[in-house]
Amino acid sequence: MAGKHGGGITSVASGLGERVRTARKELGLSQAQLAGEELTKGFISQLESGLVRPSIRSLQLIAGRLGKPLDYFLGDESLATEKRVAFHRLAAETAAEQRDWDLVREHVDQGLAGAPEAAERARFLYLLAQAETAARAYERTFEVVGEALALVEVASEPQLVASLLFFQGSAYGGMDQLVAATDALEASRDIIERYEVLDPRLRSRVMLSLGTVYRRLRRSSKAIISYESALATASRASELTLAARGYMGIAATHYDSGELDAAIANYRRALELFQRVSDIDFELNALQSIATVQFENEHVEEAKVSAERAMQRALEAGSARWAAVAEVTLARITLREGHARDALRMAKHAAQVLAESGDKVNQADALGASGAAYEALGLVAEADTAYRSAIDLHTSVGDLADRAGMAAEYARVLRARGEIDAAFEMLELANGGGTSR
Repeated sequence: MAGKHGGGITSVASGLGERVRTARKELGLSQAQLAGEELTKGFISQLESGLVRPSIRSLQLIAGRLGKPLDYFLGDESLATEKRVAFHRLAAETAAEQRDWDLVREHVDQGLAGAPEAAERARFLYLLAQAETAARAYERTFEVVGEALALVEVASEPQLVASLLFFQGSAYGGMDQLVAATDALEASRDIIERYEVLDPRLRSRVMLSLGTVYRRLRRSSKAIISYESALATASRASELTLAARGYMGIAATHYDSGELDAAIANYRRALELFQRVSDIDFELNALQSIATVQFENEHVEEAKVSAERAMQRALEAGSARWAAVAEVTLARITLREGHARDALRMAKHAAQVLAESGDKVNQADALGASGAAYEALGLVAEADTAYRSAIDLHTSVGDLADRAGMAAEYARVLRARGEIDAAFEMLELANGGGTSR
């Protein structure tokens, strides 16, 4: 809120001050009324006299009270519109790295309000597509992606188009429209290869998602190839989150002082670090996915090696969640080796860690592994509870594909017990009908 004196600021600030004074008098407000509790009468007086330049946040507060848009007051301010747009885009990108989707939407709204160029608008819409996909608002994702794709040409913006197609494919996958998801993701991959897009994170995301879609379509060979490609692309990262947050704090401080160039530079530093940190997720996801496919294809020893490697890497990276995901696979392998009690202990531990991390999809898988171990131990009631809890969790997050797999597994268990009616109910659920209860 403090101002800057000298160096040509009076002529710039005086134009702003005149606008504030005129708008205030039009509403019949005193300087104290305009200041409210957040500012001071003295600050408003200095502002109107051209002696200080307010921060953007202070000016936003004043503009809101005077019922004027921010641009009305900026006028001939040295703070150019394109710098504010750049700031909001970088802030939105950084918020997306932290999965702060409310903040992403806030910066996207402000950025779109000042972004006249089609490509820049498409970049903001890409960020909005991330937020909509994270919220599982898939229909909205399609709308946003479609609007963005209409603004750009692949020849001039191949990376942006490939990124938009990635989220389109992710949305289709989230709705279990696997053929459409495959088409979109393969189109994204083809653009990356044809135009030699040099973004390893984007390539990792696309290949990882393609692997998952191929796996769900029972194309195991393609799934493994895609997962291995994602793994090869993803770079290892050290824990840089604290440093990145420090840069964010510096950026916000510069922004409050109206120093947009410095704010943008520090947000870029923060964003670079967040990107490096998040790459470990791609690596761990790919490692674990390879282990899962190997296990599903009865390559148990290979799956064990891959899962142990995934767990070791997760522990090195300090990721309890990914270590627990690997532990679920190891629990299944341990049960296959005939050690039901050890498998149950591992699965229950993994379920607890995943519940604490909020990962309901993998928590459901851990509960399913617990159910299988309980069944092997002859604890039928406990097995029923674990399986039904797993199915309910998949249902609660709309994960219909994995719910179908869990229901089919439970149906096999029920049929082996001779509970034919209950097994039939689970088979109906696996095929898309019925309920989990």
